[in-house]
Formats: sequence, C-alpha cells, structure tokens
Amino acid sequence: MNKPIYIAFEGIDGSGKSVQFNLLKDLLLKKNKAVGVLDFPDYDSFIGKEIGRLLSGKDKVTAADLDPRSMSLWYAVDRLNAFKKFDESQYEIVLMNRSTMANAAYQGTRSDDAKELAQWVYDLEFTTLGIPKPDVFFIFDIPTSLSRKNVAKKGFRGYVGDDADVYEKDVAFLENVRKGYLTCAEFYPGSVVLNCADENEEMRPIAEISADVVRILKDRFNIEF
Repeated sequence: MNKPIYIAFEGIDGSGKSVQFNLLKDLLLKKNKAVGVLDFPDYDSFIGKEIGRLLSGKDKVTAADLDPRSMSLWYAVDRLNAFKKFDESQYEIVLMNRSTMANAAYQGTRSDDAKELAQWVYDLEFTTLGIPKPDVFFIFDIPTSLSRKNVAKKGFRGYVGDDADVYEKDVAFLENVRKGYLTCAEFYPGSVVLNCADENEEMRPIAEISADVVRILKDRFNIEF
C-alpha cells in the first residue's frame, strides 16, 4: 500500500492553523478521502500531560526553564508514542496539527544557534526516531501583534484554563518563534509560507487562505477536491 500524503500545519499561536486544519479535514472527508488526524502535543497522553504542566507555568519548573534540547525531547517522545499507535496504512492523507517543525521553531529560539538546534531536532525526530516526515509544511505566518489578539479569543483550554500559556505570554519569544519558522522554511523540504495577514495586520479572510491551501495541494499532489 502506498504511503499517505502527510500534511503539517504550522505557525505561531493564534495564526489560524487549527481553523485551516479543520476546514481541510472537512473538505477531504466530503470528497470521501480516507483522512488520518494527528494533533500535537497529545494532551491526553502521559507525555502530553507532562508537557501541559510545563506549559501551564503552575509548577516550579516550566517549559521556559528547561534547556531547549531537553524540552525538545518531550515533544519528540510525544510524537513517537502517537505514531506507535497510528496505522498509516488506513489513510490516503494524514493531517498533522503541529509537527517536528514546531519543535524546532519553538526550541530553536532559546538556543545560541537556532539553525543548529533546528537541524538537531530534524535529525532527532526524522532520522534517529524514525518519525514520518511531512510531505508539505504549511506555515501560517502572522505578526505577533495579531497573534496576541487571536490568543485572547481562544477561551478555555484544558491544560491552561482561560489564561495564555507561558509561551503565548512572551511577545519577544513569539517573535523569535516566528523567525524560527521562517528559518526552518529555508531548509525543511516541502515548506510553504502563507501570509495570513493583510496590509493592516488583520487576518485575511478564512476562505481566501483555505483556497490557497487547496490550490497548492492540487498543484503538488494532484489531490482532487
């Protein structure tokens, strides 16, 4: 059986990636495609719950306190465990809400050499652990000022409640993550940067961004919609 097409949705918090993730999923299901879904971190798993605690900022040690390689390992093991239980042979297309690139972009910001750390994460997850590599990484790019507005609208989330997590609260950190994503796009094969903000630093229409995603997938993989 052929390997499914893996599509990763990436971007800083509040970039609209989850909205686009669900729109594409619904569209593919309406076309009777066999679609697999993976959402990272898996906050219902043992490892995911520990990541959630680190992100919540409620314990003495937080995600911001751990060195970047140590924090990267938490995310990598979370993904590895998820794929152990995942049967890719059942699907034509697999959608991933965050992937290895998120690990590289977020943790690379706290490294003395962001590109070196991003390469280390790439080698760790794809080469050493054998985690499936996405065929395309969609990076939904927005300014951090817009990210803050959108995060404020998220409401209650199980791992952090109504508050922003320790990453979302740090504007300088988010700006560095954004730069990290753009750095990753330069050397992660299959990367596509989508500008999701207009000239006024407001979100472009959801349907317009979705149309960009569909067009690119048609062109790259001849997927019928």
